[in-house]
Amino acid sequence: MALKSALSNGQNVSQPLAQPLGSVHEHWNLVADIGGTNTRLGVVTNGDLTGLRKHPTGTLKDLLNAFHDLRDEVGTNPQAVVAAGAGPVRNGVIRLTNANLDLSETELARATGAEQTFVINDFTAAAWSVSDVTQDDVSVLQGEANPPIGTRLVVGPGTGLGVGALLYSEGHYHTVSGEGGHVGLYPRHRDEVEIFEAARRIAPACFFGDSLALEAEMFLSGTGLPILYQAVGMAAGHAQIPAQAAKGILQDARDASDPIAVKTAQMFTTHLGALMGDMAVTLMPAGGVFLVGGVAEKNRWLFGQDFMEAFNGGGRFSELRQSLNLYVSEQAEFGIIGANNFCKNALKR
Repeated sequence: MALKSALSNGQNVSQPLAQPLGSVHEHWNLVADIGGTNTRLGVVTNGDLTGLRKHPTGTLKDLLNAFHDLRDEVGTNPQAVVAAGAGPVRNGVIRLTNANLDLSETELARATGAEQTFVINDFTAAAWSVSDVTQDDVSVLQGEANPPIGTRLVVGPGTGLGVGALLYSEGHYHTVSGEGGHVGLYPRHRDEVEIFEAARRIAPACFFGDSLALEAEMFLSGTGLPILYQAVGMAAGHAQIPAQAAKGILQDARDASDPIAVKTAQMFTTHLGALMGDMAVTLMPAGGVFLVGGVAEKNRWLFGQDFMEAFNGGGRFSELRQSLNLYVSEQAEFGIIGANNFCKNALKR
């Protein structure tokens, strides 16, 4: 109960195992959420998270040692290991982009002695994190209080922009992999054209040919917000724009102490809402659309009227968009929760 309470309150947790060392049932599983800076490792017994550890991600050797040390602490080999991280997965290997290393299922098996190992994209885990949510796990932006059963879309502006889908078919959920954070973003209004043109001078490699479209992540993420802020300032005629971190930009926008930050936050809000609405119409997620991640968790003020108008603004299909269920996930450690849900599903096969 202490662990569940800490997770629900969003605390960083380093809890002792619920059982004495070496007494965990032989059929336990190890789940991991690997970030560019920190890795969280969870011990799962009987489907429930019973211990959580946090380690610096470090080098591949550091990472594998953390897995091995937890295996030694428990005292038996896990039945399965699921490791989720930001990066593409190919042939049982994940390229962890922000950590600049590759991790394979074979290396995980060697480090832990696990019978089965899986490496998955972080937004595969994010999608699985909403597979069994209830009204206690979400804040409602639009629609039913309790998320209905059905296909679900997950979007997470964090360090990058993640997109995941949980497809519902014949009574079961299935995930599909993709890189939805790298679709094209375009000016929504004439006064934004100069901002997109300014952004080309900052991040030319992220534009789609000679068009005004750039990768959505370059504006709609913690990494992208400083780029958007610089572009807004340049378009407003400022020759020198001091570097600003995303946290500071959003704080200045909320305080209305910096007009460039205010415009940046307004563009972030409306473009994210429109992008999510477009993706929702494409997928038609009867089970709901879910915002996850640090930006959504820490900046609820961004998801007000402007966001909702952009999400629901779909021309002849505006009424359809307004009928979609839209939520903010309240689940702290959603990566660990999703890795565990993926693991339970994989072991049923």
